[in-house]
Amino acid sequence: MSENASADEIKKSFRTLAKKYHPDRNKGDATAEAKFKEISEAYETLSDPKKKSEYDTLRKYGAFAGGPQPGGFAGQGGFGPGAFSFFTNFGQRGKRGGGGFEDIGGLDDLFSSLFGGGSPFGEATSFGPGRKPHDQRPKAVDIHTTLSITFMEAVHGARRTIQLQGSDKKLAVKIPAGIADGGKIRLRDQGQQDPLTRQKGDLIITVRVMPDQNFERKGNDIYSSVEISFKEAALGCKKKVRTLSKMIMLTVPPGTQPGTKLRLKGQGLAVGGAQGDQYVEIKVRIPDKLTEKQKKLLDEWGE
Repeated sequence: MSENASADEIKKSFRTLAKKYHPDRNKGDATAEAKFKEISEAYETLSDPKKKSEYDTLRKYGAFAGGPQPGGFAGQGGFGPGAFSFFTNFGQRGKRGGGGFEDIGGLDDLFSSLFGGGSPFGEATSFGPGRKPHDQRPKAVDIHTTLSITFMEAVHGARRTIQLQGSDKKLAVKIPAGIADGGKIRLRDQGQQDPLTRQKGDLIITVRVMPDQNFERKGNDIYSSVEISFKEAALGCKKKVRTLSKMIMLTVPPGTQPGTKLRLKGQGLAVGGAQGDQYVEIKVRIPDKLTEKQKKLLDEWGE
């Protein structure tokens, strides 16, 4: 691409590269993410007549001969090194014709295919063959990540500090009490910035709740178990059981069968205005060895 490249040529070149390296197409690829940032910075520079003029002047007089200089225009509100690599490394495609600009649509096409929306200038007034107006604005880029928490953190809520890969920035995350596995937390304006609208996307965190050895959740209800002896099942007993917040005494009625679930009302989760319960499954421990006396008593029992 020459120094006299038109705004349309710059836009088309940007569209090709941004589409290739866009985070939505390269999830988890740090190299592609870095390229996208560089391309976005380049477009911001080259699409601004004043900044492009400054760039052309520096380029003409060899200011980039030894590579981008620290500070410089980037430190004075001008442009960074991304513009230079964009202009020199990628712009030549238009000259060679291979993957050139001939088959690329206009700016409205850029917004619709790359960012999933319409023109940021409102409803379009002219279109290429087969094109239709868009009534949506381009979308900024959301970043998606996952966060694993314990079962009890999900129940009671917690606070975590996270740091995204490739970034030094730390973000405080408030985990709401009662969040379920697969639940999402949205941090506004912590995603990628749309280079054309300057709007920022969000950081969307998918929460993964690790299994717990004592409890299982189904909706707002909690399920657990307690083991009792054959004698306790037959005669009834009281057993200490753990709830989400304390230990309580559970009354096991005489003749309770294995697998019976006894309800502890109100001991589940209170989420969305609904109070859940806790269900305790009774597991009966059958002795694997009996004394002669025990065998005789069972024989006399008759069943």
